[in-house]
Amino acid sequence: MDQEKTSLAPPGAMVKRRQNKRAETSQAPCQHIEGQLYTRLIEMSHDAMTICDPQQHIQLWNDSAEKLYGWTKQEAIGRIYHELLQTRSYEEDPDSMFRLLREDQWEGELLQTRRDGELVVIKSRQSIIKDIKNYPDHILIANQDITAEKCTEQQLQDQVSLTTSVQNIGFWSWNILNDHSTLGYQILAALNHLPGGDPTRSQQAAQTLQSVDQARTQQALQHALKTGHDYIDEYVFTDKNKHKHWIEIQGRVYLDEQRKPIKMMGIAIDVTRQRQKERKLHASNHHLHTILESLRDAFFLLDKHWRITYVNQQAAKLIHLSAEDLIGQNIWERVPQLKGTIFEEKAYEAVQSKKSLHFEAFFPPTRHWYDVHLHPTSEGLSVNYNDVTAYKRTEIALKASEHKFKALIDANIIGFTLAEMDGKIIEANDKLLDILAYTHEDLAAGKLNWRTITPSEYKHLDDQAVKDLLNTGVFMPFEKEYYNKHGQRVPVLLAGTIVEHSRPLSAAIIVDLTPQKELEKQKETFMSIVGHELRTPLTAINGSIQLAQRRIQRFLQERPEKLPSDVEVMISKLCKLLEQSLRQTRVQNRLINDMLDVSRLAIDKLELTLQPSNLTSIVEETVEDLRYTEGNHPIYLVLPEQRHLPVLIDCDRISQVVANYISNALKYSDPEVPVTVEVTVDDAEARVWVHDHGKGLTKDEQKHIWDRYYRANDQKCTGVNLGLGLHICQILIQRHKGKVGVISKKNKGSSFWFSLPLVPTGI
Repeated sequence: MDQEKTSLAPPGAMVKRRQNKRAETSQAPCQHIEGQLYTRLIEMSHDAMTICDPQQHIQLWNDSAEKLYGWTKQEAIGRIYHELLQTRSYEEDPDSMFRLLREDQWEGELLQTRRDGELVVIKSRQSIIKDIKNYPDHILIANQDITAEKCTEQQLQDQVSLTTSVQNIGFWSWNILNDHSTLGYQILAALNHLPGGDPTRSQQAAQTLQSVDQARTQQALQHALKTGHDYIDEYVFTDKNKHKHWIEIQGRVYLDEQRKPIKMMGIAIDVTRQRQKERKLHASNHHLHTILESLRDAFFLLDKHWRITYVNQQAAKLIHLSAEDLIGQNIWERVPQLKGTIFEEKAYEAVQSKKSLHFEAFFPPTRHWYDVHLHPTSEGLSVNYNDVTAYKRTEIALKASEHKFKALIDANIIGFTLAEMDGKIIEANDKLLDILAYTHEDLAAGKLNWRTITPSEYKHLDDQAVKDLLNTGVFMPFEKEYYNKHGQRVPVLLAGTIVEHSRPLSAAIIVDLTPQKELEKQKETFMSIVGHELRTPLTAINGSIQLAQRRIQRFLQERPEKLPSDVEVMISKLCKLLEQSLRQTRVQNRLINDMLDVSRLAIDKLELTLQPSNLTSIVEETVEDLRYTEGNHPIYLVLPEQRHLPVLIDCDRISQVVANYISNALKYSDPEVPVTVEVTVDDAEARVWVHDHGKGLTKDEQKHIWDRYYRANDQKCTGVNLGLGLHICQILIQRHKGKVGVISKKNKGSSFWFSLPLVPTGI
C-alpha cells in the first residue's frame, strides 16, 4: 500500500494531494471545490462525524464529536477510534464488523465512554468509502447520542416490572432495525417457560408468538408504524409444556431524529384466564342466558403522593382519558369524581393497613359496577379493576327471572316438584297433584315417590337424569310416563336442576302430555287412512302402466315386418315415458308405505312375524334387487367367511331396513362412486354396514338423523325424501332387540350400521 493509503488525511488535504497528482486532468478545479464542500458539510453536521483510515486511526473529528465525547481534534486525530472511546456493542451483534466489510455499511447501537468516564449509548451509522480501484480508503462514521431515550425506555421497564405483582405482565420490545424482539422474563417465568433471565431464550420465545388474526395484526402494525399511534394486538404463546396462552401486546413506536420508526416496545399481558373464563361461562349458561363477554383487566400504579406512574390502555379507556393525560397527575385531582367515594376510602385503607383489598362497588358517574383489587407496594399502590356491570345486570335479571318462575309455579299452569334423589317428593304444586290424582294429604303422608310411580322401562332414563344432575347440575327435558293414583299411565315431559347439593335436592317442572299424545294418535290414525286411500288409485295407475308396457312389447313381437323409422322413434319415446312413470309410482308407493309404517308405529299397531332366518341370504337378495332397479350405480357386497348367520327376524322388515340404508346412501352419493355393503360378525351379534363416499354428516346432523321427518341439508341429494326412512329403520331394529348407529365425518362419507343378536346354534 502506498503512502497515500497508509497515512490518510482529512478530506480537504486528501483532495489537494490528488489534485497535485492529477493536475493534468481538466476536472481538478471541480474536485478541489467538491472536497472543500465535503469537509465543510461534515464540520457543520449536528451528528458526531468521524473519518478513519482502514486501521481505524482517526483522520477527521468534527465539532459535534468534540462536544459529545470531550476530546479535542488535536487529542483525537491519529488515535485508534475504538480504543479512544472504549466502544462495545449495546445489543449483542457479533456480526456487525463482518456486515460492515461485506456490505460496506452498518447501522446499530453502541456503548461508548466519554473523556470524563461517563457511558453514553450511541446510534451509529458507518460506511466504507472506496477509491477508484475499489479498495477501502476511509471509514465514515456518524453517531447520535440516544442515552436519554434509553433511560426513558429503562424507566418504562421498571414501571412495568411493578405490575407483575398484580397480573402476569412483562416487558416486550421489537428492534425494527435488526428485527430482534424480546419478551420479558417476568411473563415467561409466569408462563412456565423460563426459570430466569435468559436473553437468548427470551428472543426465541418472542419469535414463537403467533397472531390470533394475521390480517388484523398486519393492519394494526402498519397503522402504528405509519401514524405513531399505540399498537394493541393479541397473540397465542405455547410454553415448554405445550400449553397455549393468550398474550395481549400493547406497544408504542419510537422514532429517530428523521422521524423514522426504529423501535417498538411496551407490555405483554397474559389474558389466558379471561379467555378460559369466557369459554367456561359459555358452556355452562348457553341454554339460559346470552353469553357475557369477559372484560380485560385494567391496571394503573400510584406513587406515595397518589401520582399516576403507569396506566395501561384499558384503564385509560375506562377512565375516558388518554395515558398522556394521566401519567404524573394526582389521581384525585385528575379524576375528581373518585373523591368521597368508596374507591378513595378503600385506597387509603389499603395503604395505611398495608394489606391487599378486594371489593365491588358502583360508580354513579359512569353507572357501572367495578371489581377492584388494591395491592400496596413499596412505591405506592397498584390498582387492578374490571368492569363487571354485565354480571351485575345478569344477577338482577336472574332474580327477576326467579320471581317470574315462582309466579308461573303458583299459577298452576305446569307441574312443579322438589324431590330427593332417592325418589321422595318434598313439595308439589296443585297442578302436579292434579296430574297424578293425589292430594296434599297424600303428599304430607309421604305417599309420593317419583321412583315408585315410574314404569320400569323408564328406569334407565331416570338414572341418566340423576347422573346429569350430579355432574352438571341440570338434566335436559325428556319424555317418560308416571302411574297416577289409579294406576293409569300419564305421559309427561320433565326437566330440572339441582337446588341444594348437601342433600342433594332437585327441582323439576312437569308438563302433562296426555292431550298432545291423544292428538298425535288421532293424527297418525288419519295419516293411516289417507295412506290407504292414496295407495288404492296408485295401485291402479301402476297396473295400467305395466299393462301398457306389456301390450307394446306384444305388438312389437307380433309384427314381423319392420316398422317405419318415425314409428320406432315414437314407440321408443313412449316406452321411456312409461318406464319413468312406473318408477315414479314406485317412489310414491314407498313414501306411502313409510307414512303407513310411521302411523302404525305411533299407535303401536305394527306387527312383526318373527322366524329363524339367515341374515346373509337376506342381505344378498336385497343387494341384487337394488342392483337391478338402480341401474348403473355400482353396489359392492363384502361378506364374512361365516356365511350362515342365524337370526330370529321378520325377513320383509329387515330387507326393508337394508334397502332403506342402501337407497339412502345412493341418494347422497355421486352416480359413479360405489356404495359398499358389508356384513361383520362376532360371538354375540351380526352387524350390517352400508358405506358411502358422500358429503358426510356434521355432529349436529348425526344427533338428529334418526328423528322423524328430519332431512339432512344436502343439495346433492336426489329423489323425494320425507325424513321417515331412518326413523322407521331405528324402530324396526329396536323391535328386533338390535341397535343402529352411524359413523361419519364431513366431506369424508358416512357408514350406517345396524346389529342383530345371533340365535345360539341348536335353538
